[in-house]
Amino acid sequence: MESQYQPIWESAKPYLNTRSNDTHTWYCYYFAEQLCDAYAEADREIVLPAIILHDVGWSTVPEDKQLQSFGPHMIYPELRRQHETEGVRIATEILQKMGYNADRISAITVIIDGHDSRDESLSIEDSLVRDADKLWRYTPFGLDTVGGWFNYTQDEQMALLHKWLVTRFHTDAGREMARGLYGYLMIYNHEDAKNTKKER
Repeated sequence: MESQYQPIWESAKPYLNTRSNDTHTWYCYYFAEQLCDAYAEADREIVLPAIILHDVGWSTVPEDKQLQSFGPHMIYPELRRQHETEGVRIATEILQKMGYNADRISAITVIIDGHDSRDESLSIEDSLVRDADKLWRYTPFGLDTVGGWFNYTQDEQMALLHKWLVTRFHTDAGREMARGLYGYLMIYNHEDAKNTKKER
């Protein structure tokens, strides 16, 4: 993590100690850096704080309702929305303490406010945050985590990830990164299956 964003990360960590959000955010941050490198016109000083802070609002949602606040079993869409609006509040407090000015805070928090509930992207920065927030699912950690959340089989997840290659990414670079990661998962799953057979 770039040193200038380390204080934001340290301030965000207490709010990320739920739903594997700490590890999730590390993955997302890494992907966001790569996407910023691919799109020089994007303001990384908006993208990188936004990705660090995008899920801090989950800390305000009861843990026993979190997995029903998004995904295939969602029955509390208002709680998904709450994690965005409360995320804006928490992010604003953190960024104010870091000395960010009002315009910069607004540019960051407008991305947080709607990153899951709003379909359209508002800017290139918003697009990069959204794509980074999806790319983590194309990692072994993402596969294991989401499978555990929703009791998905690997085949079910791979089918969903394949569909997302067309439907869920806002940038060409994000889509190409997802394609590469998807190919790796195909190999990873194949090797895992072979090892399981050997153990038997």
